[in-house]
Amino acid sequence: MPNWLIFQLFAMATMPAAYDMARDRGRSTKAWLSVALIFGPLALLALLILGRRASEADHSAPGN
Repeated sequence: MPNWLIFQLFAMATMPAAYDMARDRGRSTKAWLSVALIFGPLALLALLILGRRASEADHSAPGN
């Protein structure tokens, strides 16, 4: 079986996890599904590094 096919199957297997992680972190689920399809498990690593999305209210609050 070609290596690219194995990678694509593994990338498709990571897509549900990327969807859940993006939703939990307040990020675009469609965008992260696409990223997971192209980059596979690297998308999960990127989501872990990025963490939660800061809300607009956090940036506009006085004293922050």
